[in-house]
Amino acid sequence: MVEQFEVLKEMGFDDPMAIEKFTTRTEGDMDILKIYLRKQQGDWISKSKKFKFKRSDKSVEMGTAYGAASAPSSYFLKALSELEKLIKVEHDADSRKQVLLDEIDHLEKVMTRKIEDIRRQLEEL
Repeated sequence: MVEQFEVLKEMGFDDPMAIEKFTTRTEGDMDILKIYLRKQQGDWISKSKKFKFKRSDKSVEMGTAYGAASAPSSYFLKALSELEKLIKVEHDADSRKQVLLDEIDHLEKVMTRKIEDIRRQLEEL
């Protein structure tokens, strides 16, 4: 079985599930990835790690001539892919959690109404 979030672990994240969000930007010939971790109890601010990835130069055909362009590194793209999967898994879990909480709320309302109805019937006897 292929280890899940292999690139993130190589980047130093022993527990990728501690990642809360990430941002990317390009500065010159570098792609910058900033990964924010969830706050731990007692932390005042979120911890983050910043990574810089050198963009590769490529020649791109532009009509009848060639021009220079840069492209993100494959390692950067792999890290982004894992981060997007991780965040999606988290959002899916959050939405499933919300569905279950909604079901509990509904069940509590139904039970409360049923108990009130039974008490009312007892009072009528």
